[in-house]
Amino acid sequence: MRTLLCLRFKNADSARKGWEKLLPLLRAPAYVTGPWFLGRSLRPVEGFPGADTTHTTFRHEGSIAGYAAFAILGLVLAGYYGDHSAPLSGLFTYGLGFVAFGVCGWLLGALFGATFARQRLARAAALLSQGELIMIVGCKSSEKEAIKTLLYDLGGVGIDEYGDFLPHLRFGKGHAIAGHQPVSLISR
Repeated sequence: MRTLLCLRFKNADSARKGWEKLLPLLRAPAYVTGPWFLGRSLRPVEGFPGADTTHTTFRHEGSIAGYAAFAILGLVLAGYYGDHSAPLSGLFTYGLGFVAFGVCGWLLGALFGATFARQRLARAAALLSQGELIMIVGCKSSEKEAIKTLLYDLGGVGIDEYGDFLPHLRFGKGHAIAGHQPVSLISR
């Protein structure tokens, strides 16, 4: 199991130092992924990799719940309306109902889950002052204390941590939150 850690940094320099310290750990046994950075209102920060919506919302959990619920619904409907005249046709009906409804539930669950932001992360992002940013870093659950200690020594303050179930199951390769423009850390 993997864990995603959310930390707040006072300025871009300390966040960049934390990023540089994590780069050698990408291929190490800690299996560090990221880091991804967010500014105020969960917006991407210029010069840093932005977070995916699966890091800031319940999109991933919604897709898993949607798949399970709709796959069961597909099985029930296949049992009620399906053709059971031969063993192969019954197997095909149940398989098609499970897969087709499951995929539809996966997509609808992801759309529904993406509408709900992770509250602790959203609250912390709303309270950021000018120049502060949030780092999200993924690591192996058994290595999270070592990663947190490393980042705390560089000025990071823990906000939240949560398990990332099935970490490689993603919908897209986008790294920025859809509809948001990058935020500049330079005051104008």
